[in-house]
Amino acid sequence: MTDSDDPLIDRLIRRLDASDAVDRRNTAGALRLHGRRAAKAIPAITRLLSDEDNHVRSEAQRALEQIRRTAS
Repeated sequence: MTDSDDPLIDRLIRRLDASDAVDRRNTAGALRLHGRRAAKAIPAITRLLSDEDNHVRSEAQRALEQIRRTAS
């Protein structure tokens, strides 16, 4: 299985669009924990940087930093 067909990461990416801010924040955090494996989620997480909820934006930033650090 390649990173591009990872069903777990795909499900998490879809959850980034949840209507509940806590769900979006927790999903970004879950993706952060997957590090390099979640690299394909970078575009979707980047969209959260303009989320209306400050906690979501903060977790999105943390997730991006971790994923990029482990992907390089």
